[in-house]
Amino acid sequence: MPTEIRKISVTDFRKHASQELKFVHEELGHLWLPHHGKPMCVVIPMRDELVLHRAIGLDPREAMHRAMVDADRMASAVEERRRWVSDPVLGTSGWYPKVGMDDATYQLWKAKRE
Repeated sequence: MPTEIRKISVTDFRKHASQELKFVHEELGHLWLPHHGKPMCVVIPMRDELVLHRAIGLDPREAMHRAMVDADRMASAVEERRRWVSDPVLGTSGWYPKVGMDDATYQLWKAKRE
């Protein structure tokens, strides 16, 4: 869900500050405060401030690289998890023999693993 952005005057912000700050805090919205029609400042939630703080002073290519590394790490973690829970009996992917194998089935499993 995209972030909602409201543009309000400084005067209205002063009158309804508690309501508007509740909008920022609880709904994670952004408030744009213009002065004489020109953007003066933005009120953002803390989660967005952390992202902004990390991005200030970074080369855009470096920021993109970091985002791609984070995405690759997440994808490999998901794949690793999928690999470990692919066996419905033990929750593994063939590292251990299934419970209740007879000798012939165990020998086939062992030969496949080697």
